[in-house]
This record gives sequence, C-alpha cells and structure tokens, in this order.
Amino acid sequence: MGIQNCEDFLQKMDSIFEKIKDGENFIQPDYLRDFAEKIHRARTHAGEIINTNRDLKIGIVGQVKAGKSSFLNALIFDGRDILPKAATPMTAALTKITYAEKSSAKVVFYSETDWTVIEENSGRFDEDFQRAKKNLEERKKSAVQNRFSYNGSPVDCSLTEAEIKEIERKISPQYRACKELTEMAEKDSSILSKLGTEEEISVSNLQIDLAQYVGAGGRYTPIVKWIEMSVANDLLKGIEIVDTPGLGDPIMSRSEKTKEFLMACDLVFVLSPTPQFMSNEDISLIIETLPGESINHAVLVGSKFDSAILDDSARGKQSLRSVLGRTVRKLNDSAQRVISASRRAEKSSVGGLALKRMEAEMQRQLTEDRSLYYISSILFSMSRKLSDAGDLSELEAHILSQLLDRFDGMKQEPEFLLELAGIDRLRNREFAKIRKEKENIIAERSREFIKDQAAFFAKQINEIQSEAEQILRLTETADVAGLQRKLETSERALIDMRRSIEKAFELCAVDTRKYIVDVAHQVKSLLDKHTDFAVAEGSEVETRYREESFLIFFTKEVPYNVTVFYKTANVSDVVRNLQKFVADAERNIASGLKLAIDIGEIRNKIKNVVLNAFQKADAEFDENDVLIPVELVLSKVTIPEFSVVDSEKYQNMIIEEFPTAQVRNEDISRLELRQTEILNKIAKDITAALEQKAAQVEKTLSEQSIHFTDDVKKSIVARMELLRKNISDKEGSILRYKDFLSRVAACKEELRVVGKTAGEG
Repeated sequence: MGIQNCEDFLQKMDSIFEKIKDGENFIQPDYLRDFAEKIHRARTHAGEIINTNRDLKIGIVGQVKAGKSSFLNALIFDGRDILPKAATPMTAALTKITYAEKSSAKVVFYSETDWTVIEENSGRFDEDFQRAKKNLEERKKSAVQNRFSYNGSPVDCSLTEAEIKEIERKISPQYRACKELTEMAEKDSSILSKLGTEEEISVSNLQIDLAQYVGAGGRYTPIVKWIEMSVANDLLKGIEIVDTPGLGDPIMSRSEKTKEFLMACDLVFVLSPTPQFMSNEDISLIIETLPGESINHAVLVGSKFDSAILDDSARGKQSLRSVLGRTVRKLNDSAQRVISASRRAEKSSVGGLALKRMEAEMQRQLTEDRSLYYISSILFSMSRKLSDAGDLSELEAHILSQLLDRFDGMKQEPEFLLELAGIDRLRNREFAKIRKEKENIIAERSREFIKDQAAFFAKQINEIQSEAEQILRLTETADVAGLQRKLETSERALIDMRRSIEKAFELCAVDTRKYIVDVAHQVKSLLDKHTDFAVAEGSEVETRYREESFLIFFTKEVPYNVTVFYKTANVSDVVRNLQKFVADAERNIASGLKLAIDIGEIRNKIKNVVLNAFQKADAEFDENDVLIPVELVLSKVTIPEFSVVDSEKYQNMIIEEFPTAQVRNEDISRLELRQTEILNKIAKDITAALEQKAAQVEKTLSEQSIHFTDDVKKSIVARMELLRKNISDKEGSILRYKDFLSRVAACKEELRVVGKTAGEG
C-alpha cells in the first residue's frame, strides 16, 4: 500500500465525517466525538505504519504488576535492574528501546504546545467537574427533601467521596489524565522550564537517574513524553521495543498513554502472570484493545513462572520434572479453555477474529514446542548473579531455598536456573522467528491497516445508524399529545418506582453482603488445611567432658562421646503453608465475589423494576423510550474493586523471625505457634478487608440509588424533548432524518467497498 492510498483513505474518512457531523442534531453528540477522535488517531499513526522500510515495533503489554519491566531487564539488560520495578507501578513514561553500537539514553519532554493543550484540558476537567458537582448536589437535595420533612433547618447534602469519584469517572479520560499531570507538576513548577527540551541521561548511572523521570515519585515524571534508550544488544537490530505503562494502571495518565502508543506497534507480547493466568483483563486486551489499534500479531507469555511452580498442590518433596510437566499442562489447558470459551461467547466479529488469531498462535507454539512461553525473571536474575559470584537479594535467596527444599532434581547452578527461567528459550526461538518474518509482519500490517480501520469505522457508523433509526421511528409515530401523556406517565412511574428502586438497591446490597460474609467463612475454613509441616528426627555424636581426679589434689577433664537425639523442621515448609493459604483464599475470594458482585445481575434487577413501574403506569409505553435511557444510566453503576492479598508481607514475618533454613527442638514449637498466629492474622486481615468491601458496596449502591431515578428522568426527558422538537415540524424532521440516514447508509457502503478493496489488495 502506497502513501497515496492511505492519504486517500484518511481523506475519505474526513469526507464521511463531514457528511454526518450534523448528526449531533439527531442523536447524542458522543457518537460523533468518538468518530472524530478515531480519525485523528489513525492520521497520527498512519504514515509510520504504512512505511515498510523501518524497524519492527514490538510492544510489551499487560496489566499492572505483570512483570513487564522485569522481563525486559532480563531480556535486554542481562538481568540488571535498569528499568524501574517495584511493588507499586513505576513505569510512568513510555520507553522506546532500540539498537546502537554505543549505548545512550534520552528523555523527551512535552513541548510548550503540548503542555498548553494539557492545561486547557485540565481546565475543562475542572469545568465539567464543577458543573456535574452542582447538578448532583441539587438533585441530591431535592431527593432528600422529597423523602423527609424538615423544620426549616438546613439539609446537609454535601457529596460523599464515592460520589465525587463517580463524577470524576464520568469526565473524559483525556481530561482526567491532563488534570492529574498538572496537579503533579504543581508540586514543583520549576520543572516546566524543561518543556520543549530533551535531556541525555548518564548511562553509567542509569538505574538511579532513570527513576527521576519514570519513577512514581520522580521529579520530572509529569512532563516526560517518552524515553528513548539505545542499547548495544544484537537482539535489537532492526527492532524497536516499547515498554508500555500497565493497562489498568491506577494513575490515569499512564494508562491512557499506553493506549495512545499501542497503535504504533506491529506485534505485542502479552504478559499474563501465571498465578492469575489469562484473567478477564487479559481477554479484554486481546478482544478489544489490540484489534482497535490494528494489531494482529500477539505472543502470549506467562510471567512469574516460579510462583506457579511453588503453587503445586502436592504435599511432600516432589520431582521437579513431574511438577514442571503438571504445571505447564495446567497452564496450557487453562489458556486454551479460556480462549475457546471467549470465542464462543464473543459476538463482535472483530473481537472473535482477534481471539481466533490468538488461538492459532497458541496452537502453533503447542505444535512446535508442546508449550506456551512461561518465564521467570527472578530465576534469570539469580542465574546471572550466581554466575558472577554476586549476592542474591533476600527474596531471591528465599525463593531459591523453597525450590531446593520442595523439589528433587532442583539445582542452584547458574546454567540450571537459566534454563528454568525460560527467557533464553523465548529469546532464541521467538526472536529468531520474528526476525525471519519481520518484513512479512510489517508488510501485512501496512496492507491490512486500511481494512482494519474501515471495519472499526463501519462499526461506529452502524451504532449511529441504529440510534438515528430509533429516533426516526418514534418521530413518525409520536404526536404532541402522546408525548405529553408519556411525560406525565413517566413522571408518575418515576415517583412510584423511586422507593422500589431504593429497595432494589438495598436488596442487592444485602445479597452482596451475604455472599461476601460466606466468602469470609470459607476462607476461615481453609486454615486447618495449611498447618501441617514435616518434623524430622536426627542424631549426632557429641563430645563432652567430665572431671576425673588423679593423684590426691588434682583433677583433669576427660572427653567422652554421647549420642544426642533431636528434631528439625524446615522454615520453608511454613512459608509454603502461608503461600498456599493465601493462594487458596484468593481463589475462593475470586470465585465468591463473582457470585456476590454480579454487576450484570444487579443491573438486570434494577432494569426490571423500572420496566414494571412503567408498564403499570402506561401499558402502551414503548419499552425503548425507557430502556435506552435506563441502559445509559445503568452503564455508570459501578462497584469498588477488591485488593489482592499481599502474601509477601506475611512470608517476611516468618523469614525475619526465623532466618535459618531449619529450626530444632524447642524452636519447632515456637515456629508452629508463630505459623498459627500469622495464619490467623491473614484470615483476620482478609475478613476485615471483605467486611470493608461489603460496607463499600452497600455505601456505593445506597449513594447510587439516591440519584438513579433522577438520572433516568433526566435522560428520558432529554429524549422526549428531542422528539417534541422533531414533531413540532414532523414532516421536516422526518425528511431530515431520512436524509441523514441516507447519508449514513451511503457512508457505510463506502466503508464496505474500502474494506473489500483493501482486503483484495
């Protein structure tokens, strides 16, 4: 595909947008804003994508804490901790890594123009926030006064923290990201003097210096646009690797930046931690995010493989070979099962195609290698340190000790650890394949770009068409008197359903709490399954001395041997018990919360209450008059997330108190007592966290119930007002809608032809 074809496509999209941009007079303007934004993104990246004479761009993607930076430290920097890693997200800027004979690093800061736009968007965030805050305060005050009578004293209708967060969540992600950046920069406004500049970072002290630019608390983090690193590593010849911030990153600006740059990648490695292999978030990434960025090549990598090995359920010392085989089969089966189930459930043709491609890629790996790629960056780091006679970190030493204690055939030789880490296998096999197919991958992406983008634009056009057709149908059948009746009956229905809605939310909260309490009980019931540890008996000959008299006034010490019997226990057995308890608890929590917090079920219950209320008010009321506004409001009903248990914290309690590998005799009782105390503490902490979760759910649902009815009313009234406006000039409106739909249909046909032509080309 030549540059002219791509330019023609983008011009075609501009032309299509011009033909339908007046749709904001017929439907909600959000549809058109999304369409315009996608055109802008396609234009931003198109030139580079269609250029076939370039490096192959590989993205490293995955959720927060998937181990992306650790993986790249092993893959590119031979195990050295160059890219920041920590318990909390640290990758605050996009990092591009390329080949050069002489290593270098450069920070690119936002330009002054960039920052002006960021500040403007931050200001828009403030405007939208204040407007929404004022509206919610007024609705809340009205709702409270309607429910209760007062003696003239002021009503406290201040917003809760959850309500404020909900307002912020509804504001444009772009505005939220910009607001966050400006707030971070306000802490040290002197950094703004670097806008529009670039800065070299010392390669000799890169690990320390880099944290100032990409660390979570880095001084320059808010104004860094990206970081470029050139490394003298032959692996990178002809390849550019992009280390992305984590998807799902709690810091919005970083998560947005990941999506912004994904479109530049030709191929991605999807890192999924093996303890939570192929989560819903990973599937969402494959189905939604990657296809939206025209990325058709993805390699699945299971990270943190050492944790999966240690998670094996067998008791007693096991053969490492058997455990590895069992663990790999379980992970392989899990990935295939999840992908196949998702394919059957996925209704979107685009998402289904993405899953089909991933399934084919996994099948290729299983056919060629009988396994997907499972890697352990920490084992790779151990291998390198032991090879260089370096010291292991406390965590590395502990993991190595566990592996040696639990598995027959486990060795601590550098070469053995290197093979177990799996990094070299991925590097040697996958990168050899990528290098061989580089030109084909780039050419395919260049060739498929127009087709992929046309498919997504067609999907958006279809949504615009459906909404406009619905409004047209209502305009054709409605009359002023009928609309007035509908408004009156909707007012009655809304008044009648207000208490029912609040009751439905309350019942959902009660059901949720019941399930969560059950989960807490299940977690406690697991305690007894994780208390056993082996106690071995041993003996040793000990030399002692006794005094014996000789002559009359003298004594001397005479040695003699005594066999001493003792008992020993491995500290690693107790650590493993803690790990297993936490792992089992997390599995129970995950499955339990799926039942407890089924947001889809909650929304269905609320929807049924609304429909029942409207059916009682007016049997002829069109369901779509209610369902569409209700769906818009229900899509914003959310539930707070549950934090995963931090197992390392509890393991360290044992390791710090019992630093040796084994304990003897009376220390065994002390170890057993400490294990019981910590297990009970874990159970207590989990119960407290679940109780807090239940309280959060109750509070959230209660707060949302207060303004839910008013939000539905506002949405219904807006829809009715649009219809009222239409039927005030019914004939003219019908003609205008038909003309608009005719233009939309023509645009769909244009996109169909574009996609077909691109596919044939």
